[in-house]
Amino acid sequence: MAGDVNFKFAVLGSASTSEESLEGRKAYAVGVLVASLNGVLLTGGCPGLPHAAAQGARSVGGPTIAISPATNREEHRLVYTYPLDSEVILYTGMGTKGRNVILVRSADACVFIGGGMGTLNEFTIAFDDLDSCCAIGVLLNSGGYSGEFLRLAGLVDRSPRAALIAESDPRKLVEALFKHLEKS
Repeated sequence: MAGDVNFKFAVLGSASTSEESLEGRKAYAVGVLVASLNGVLLTGGCPGLPHAAAQGARSVGGPTIAISPATNREEHRLVYTYPLDSEVILYTGMGTKGRNVILVRSADACVFIGGGMGTLNEFTIAFDDLDSCCAIGVLLNSGGYSGEFLRLAGLVDRSPRAALIAESDPRKLVEALFKHLEKS
């Protein structure tokens, strides 16, 4: 399905949700699917759902890039207590809110799974920049704030609405996002 272009998919979701939870298994499946279609997986470098997605991507040989809020490796590991297992970790030194802007704007597609306040922040950045972010995917029934994103988007008159894709099945969501990106 995917061509020669390696689309970059940011997976965004709760850092505090267990990687072994149902949502964690869904995030892992998203990572596997993105990597299987030759996508590059981006995360905020944190534990939880983004880390589960990164583990899924790596399980099939896919590349992962962590965009860290920390200034350096030591701060990433000791202050934020974030994992160090991505192939590439970019240290922004901008804290989580600053990191979120870089992470979202670096992606061709943003996939939202579950999430709390930080995920809501990432969604508002992606939705506000819908013209520069090619696609937004929401994994329905994945807990957290993601279940509210379609309702929130409907409160605002924005176009193009075609860039906002929601599915409850990880495979259908990732495939729909890839198809959208290939057409763009």
